[in-house]
Amino acid sequence: MKMLIASKSLLLTMGLIVATPVLADPNGSSESTALSVPKVMRLLQAQGYHDFRKIKIEHDESEIEVEARNQGGQQVELEVDLYTGRILDVERD
Repeated sequence: MKMLIASKSLLLTMGLIVATPVLADPNGSSESTALSVPKVMRLLQAQGYHDFRKIKIEHDESEIEVEARNQGGQQVELEVDLYTGRILDVERD
C-alpha cells in the first residue's frame, strides 16, 4: 500500500512538472525593465544630444526613436535600445 501511495505521489509530481507551461518573453526582457523616456533623454544629453523634437516608443522593436540635434547642431534621428539605452543607429537628416 505504501508503494502505491508513493507511486501516485511520484506520478502527480511528474504530471505537474510536465504540465506546467513555461512563460517567457521572446526578447528576454520585460516591460518593468524598460527605461523611461526621461532616463533615455538624460543618457542622450550626457552624450551631447539636445533639442529633442520627436520621441516615439516602438515596443515591438524594443526601441525608442528620437529626433534631436548632435553636438555639432546637426539634426539626427536616433534609435535607442528600450532596455539598455544603447544607441543602435544614428541617421543625419
